[in-house]
Amino acid sequence: MPFNLPAMVKRTGRRRDVTLRPIIPTQAQATDLATIYAPAWRIWADNIDRILAGYDPQALPTGDALTIDTADQVQTAINGVANEFLTILTARITPALRDWIVRAERVHRDKWTAAVKAGVGVDLEMMLNAGEVQETLSTFMQRNVALVTNVSDQAKGRISDAVFRGYERRAPVAEVAKEIREAANLGRDRSIRIASDQNSKLSSQLDRERQAEAGLTQFKWRSSHKLHARLWHAARDGKVFDSRTGKPVDGGTAIPSDDRAGMQPWCGCREQAYIALLDEVD
Repeated sequence: MPFNLPAMVKRTGRRRDVTLRPIIPTQAQATDLATIYAPAWRIWADNIDRILAGYDPQALPTGDALTIDTADQVQTAINGVANEFLTILTARITPALRDWIVRAERVHRDKWTAAVKAGVGVDLEMMLNAGEVQETLSTFMQRNVALVTNVSDQAKGRISDAVFRGYERRAPVAEVAKEIREAANLGRDRSIRIASDQNSKLSSQLDRERQAEAGLTQFKWRSSHKLHARLWHAARDGKVFDSRTGKPVDGGTAIPSDDRAGMQPWCGCREQAYIALLDEVD
C-alpha cells in the first residue's frame, strides 16, 4: 500500500536532505541465477555422443540416400534433445526461477527496510510485502523463461549448423564434436552474462517500485564507476533527478525512459532514494 515516507520523516524532526544508501545486488545472487540457467546449455554438452551417433559422412558419397538417412538421424537426435530441454524447463527451471525471484525480492525488501531505518530512523518492516511489486516480479519471471529458452534455442541452431556444415565438407566426427562443445560453451558464457544482467535489472526495477510506493519523487544517480562505464551515465553521477520525468532538478536534459539505471545491458548504476528539503514537506 502506498505511503508518504517524506511526511513520516518530517514527523521525526529531521530537517535536512537525505540520500539513502544504494541496494547493490550480490554476485552470489547472479551465480545462483546462472546455475538455474545452466541446463539450457549443459544438456547439449551432455548429449554430444548421442547427437553424433549417426554421423559418418566419410563412409558414403555426398548426396547418397544413406547419407541423407544419417543426416535425418542426427536431426532427430537434435530435436530429441530440444524436446527434453522443454521438459526440464517446465519441471525444474521454471520452479527454480520462481523460488529465486521470491528470495531476491525478500533480500531487496530487507535491504530497503534497513536503508530507510539507517537513513531516516523509520521502520517499514511491518508495512511492506511482496504484493506491491507482484507485477514487476511476474514480468521478470516471464522474461527469464523466454531468455533461458532462447539460450537453448541458440545452442540448437549453432549445433545444427555445425553438424550439417560438417556433412558438406565431410569433416571428421572429432572436428564436429569440438564445434558442438564450443557451441555449448558459448551458451554457458551467455547464461552467465544474462544472469548477471538480469540480477542487476531486477534490483533496479525494485528500487523504482519501492521508492514510488514510499511517495519519493527524486533520486540521486550513482554511477557504477566501471572501467568502461557509459560516459553519459558517468556524467550523471551525484546529480538529483525527478523520478517521474527523469529531468535533473537543476535543469538540463531528461533521462530517456529506456536509459534509467540498470535498464541498459550490464548497467551497474543505481538510483539512490533521495528525500529533499524535508522542512517543506506537507
